[in-house]
Amino acid sequence: MTSAFTVEKFSSTTQLLKRRRRVWFLSVFSIFVTLFALKPLLVAAAEDTADPKQRAVETITKWIADKEKLEASRIDVLASDRRFRVPECEGGYGVDYVTQPSISNAQRANATVRVSCDATQWSAVLRVNISAQPQTLVFANDLAAGEIVVARDVALGNSTDSPSQARLNEIVGRSLTRSVKRGERVQQESLTQMVDVYITTSTVLRGEPIQQGSYRRTSVDFAQASVQQRLTPDQISASVARRDLREGTTLTLSDLQFASNALVATTVVEQGSMFDVSNFEVQAIFERLPQDAVLDPRQLMRATTKRRLTPGDVIRYSDVRMQPHVGVGESVLLTVNRGSVVLTVEMEARGDGYIGDKVELSNPESGEIVMATVTGVGEARRD
Repeated sequence: MTSAFTVEKFSSTTQLLKRRRRVWFLSVFSIFVTLFALKPLLVAAAEDTADPKQRAVETITKWIADKEKLEASRIDVLASDRRFRVPECEGGYGVDYVTQPSISNAQRANATVRVSCDATQWSAVLRVNISAQPQTLVFANDLAAGEIVVARDVALGNSTDSPSQARLNEIVGRSLTRSVKRGERVQQESLTQMVDVYITTSTVLRGEPIQQGSYRRTSVDFAQASVQQRLTPDQISASVARRDLREGTTLTLSDLQFASNALVATTVVEQGSMFDVSNFEVQAIFERLPQDAVLDPRQLMRATTKRRLTPGDVIRYSDVRMQPHVGVGESVLLTVNRGSVVLTVEMEARGDGYIGDKVELSNPESGEIVMATVTGVGEARRD
């Protein structure tokens, strides 16, 4: 009997445990279902209780990001002032530019926007900062191992803007440890740590060429050499000293004077004389040119000199008097277009004119006067 009682008691205990487990499972399941059903309401409530200022800032950020095709992380809406308060707005906030930004990947930009709420007739103007996108430098040309990188060999991979001087300072003047391709990203591993600088071994006077035997080369860590000191032998050989250089001077770009092409008188050109190929030529000048130096021979076509020029004089625009393409009293060939018919008539100019000018022309035989456009030396057109 004792054994039967023990079995019955164990059976009752087992059923009680099963019943309690069933009740616990149903309770947990009920809580889960309730929470799942309430989730949309909880989210909506959270949205309703969010800070209106935060919602306005998020609206502005998204609006600019979509409009300018920018990453939201680059946009900073300046609304942190505690005194600035934003009211609730049914239907959402509206945004428009007051001043538009000039977007550049390499430089930061500013804008001002107006955020408004039509429901309450509320509006405010806020400033927005747009940060610069980090510069990614790439090689602009194919370069071989050992070549020295110059400024024109480097470009921004994500912009048409020029790289900043600070970024160029990290690269220009350093040699390549391997060959690189155009468009390849610039990596420190591709550049030597050391750069060459050049030190004079004798005195070089102003205007003298810096001969190969008058300087020596030494290597230093690139961080210890300014960009001005990162020269190449080709640069040195193509220049003269801009100032007197003492022995032991570390050469810089500002110590070198490079040649500039200019037009120079080759004979004596008397005042009032016409320029032609017999009295001037293009020469390389190792000195600072006048700001108004004439650089293009075409600029001296039909030009006379205002003063007497001697051989070696750099020709300046202040020395030149341009002759009109059509001069008063000169014969002018007038072209007249009448549909598919083109007529040419010999006329006489009643005034001076340059290409593009309107001038009066007269017919020597009939005396008729017409207006025509100067098209060249002794030529005009009338449509």
